Amino acid sequence: GSFLFKKKSLFDTMNLMTLKLTCTGLVFRAILTTFILSFIVLLCTTYAQQPTAETFFAIGMQNSENTEYAEAIDAFKHAIKLKPDYAKAHYNLGNVYYNLHRYTESIDAYKEAIRIKPDYADAYTTLGVVSLILSRYDEAIGAFRKSVKINPKNPEVFYNLGNAYSELNKYEEAADAFKQAVKLKPKFAEAHYRLGLMYIELSKKALNSARKEYNILKRQDKELAKDLLNAIQKKK
Repeated sequence: GSFLFKKKSLFDTMNLMTLKLTCTGLVFRAILTTFILSFIVLLCTTYAQQPTAETFFAIGMQNSENTEYAEAIDAFKHAIKLKPDYAKAHYNLGNVYYNLHRYTESIDAYKEAIRIKPDYADAYTTLGVVSLILSRYDEAIGAFRKSVKINPKNPEVFYNLGNAYSELNKYEEAADAFKQAVKLKPKFAEAHYRLGLMYIELSKKALNSARKEYNILKRQDKELAKDLLNAIQKKK
């Protein structure tokens, strides 16, 4: 039962050394692997392309086209967070709100786009359209006038301007706006029709001008021509 010390043989010693070397090699390989992985992660973090405002903007545009409006709002807001002065992101965020009939929020977005880019004609136009929907006619007129000052070649803006003036019974100003619309776009049937109505409202003396619009409409839109003719006959 006494403890006897037994001297190790050369073979046992060699086995022990081999085991130690094997364990040491495994530890070294583990450390090396960890180091390499850490280095790769560092490289990826340093050099990998981070999402940009433009990336989120593109996603938002795609969402908008797919009528995925909630996702579009999130994307445009992310773009704006990364780039607060991104006028196009504010503008298109306003368009999404407009499509959702969230008009107050769309107005805020359009105004922010204009604040950043004072010559943003499209933002003035859409601001005018929303103001027109909300019966804010003076604001609509102001927005449309600024839009055509920046871009005087857009017939639809003159058409909308004419509609805003007509809501305030400013028939002469409305007629001038509709004239500009048909000058820029001669086959603009709705503008010819509205111009004819403005002539009717102005005076009986202007009925001949209204008839001229009727004759033009006969070649462009028979239904509108018929409606305008009925309005002319009632004025007589």
